[in-house]
Amino acid sequence: MPIKLIHVSDIHFGSGESHGYMDAETGLNVRFQDFVKALQKVVNHAIKVDADVFLFSGDAYKNASPEPVYQKMFARELKRLSDADIQTVLVVGNHDQILRGSSSHAMSVFQSLEVPGVITVDKPMSLKLATKGGELQIVGLPHVTRHHLMTLEKYANLPAAQLDTLLVEHVASMLSGYYEELDPDIPTVVTAHMTVDRAVAGIEQELLIGYTLTFPADIFMDRRVDYVALGHVHRHQIIQKSDPAIVYAGSLERVDFGEEKEDKGFVHVELERGKTQYAFHSIDPRPFVTVDLDLVGKENPTELICQKLEKAVQPGCVLRVRYRVNQEQLDQIDEVRIRSYAKMAMTAKIQPEIVPSQSRARLPQLNESIIASPMVALSTYLEELAPNRKDALMEKARSVMDEIAAELHSTDS
Repeated sequence: MPIKLIHVSDIHFGSGESHGYMDAETGLNVRFQDFVKALQKVVNHAIKVDADVFLFSGDAYKNASPEPVYQKMFARELKRLSDADIQTVLVVGNHDQILRGSSSHAMSVFQSLEVPGVITVDKPMSLKLATKGGELQIVGLPHVTRHHLMTLEKYANLPAAQLDTLLVEHVASMLSGYYEELDPDIPTVVTAHMTVDRAVAGIEQELLIGYTLTFPADIFMDRRVDYVALGHVHRHQIIQKSDPAIVYAGSLERVDFGEEKEDKGFVHVELERGKTQYAFHSIDPRPFVTVDLDLVGKENPTELICQKLEKAVQPGCVLRVRYRVNQEQLDQIDEVRIRSYAKMAMTAKIQPEIVPSQSRARLPQLNESIIASPMVALSTYLEELAPNRKDALMEKARSVMDEIAAELHSTDS
């Protein structure tokens, strides 16, 4: 019989609350409640199917100092799993780590309390796990960065690019050593919180301006490995279908509009040596809806906005309305009427862009949403002014950002 494993990642309790409001009855942000309900759906599924293992591949919270209510809700679900005799494996992600204290992280409390059936991967490890469905081998890696090498004196003065190369080689060699110790007759899962070179990044790439280390997916290629459970990249995707399957579960709920088009959920894995199967299950995340209109010079702008909203708004969605008008049209905008057409949304943000009458020497593409990310702003700027040199200049810019990030990490350490 196959071992039933539930793969979930990037819960990020505390994120995305700017898109919600405070619930008067509970005193909690409604978006936080969405995140809690999403985790409850996964745990409900695990209990319903009598899962053997619940594997969480990193980033439980928004940061490594979570509010008590975030810890309470997360711990409550872990207890439900423990009570159902489901083994739980928690991988420490980058948002769970405290850089200044390498031995401390947001999940340390579960180690200190010795919660039954809960294993925390806060350092590279290989272990055998006895489950209801049989024995399982797990090779686990927490999030690793060049910071771990920079703390060692012999590496302290090496350039950032060389540190990255050394770290990738070190991780590959370490995994290879773990693979050699595996029993080829027992199913094996490798889990890690990292970016691999074949992944399509989601919003987490926008949140991490500058440094992020990418590992080659080839480090997981071994005939003894059946399934690779990855976290860190927010978009659910299958890097490799089999031999071994390499899968990102993706973030559990939409953090921001950068994930507007992405479904969210978890992966149910039927783990069996040589014939592992798996399927993605949606948790039916709250819809995010964007309405974009360029109304400069057009008649009846309010009517045009309302017509678009009538078609686009979904009940209970997180809505943003972005429209462009010139100064002469401002007296034709009826925001009260616009909001009446957005009332089915849970929250609605109206974001007008006023085009000045006197033209200014600027790029209209560089609006507020673009300049919030320096690299995206630079890309937009170069696309307009130097398209033939854009790729080369962007590569130089990334090198500069990496050097800045390395300097910041060095200062922190």
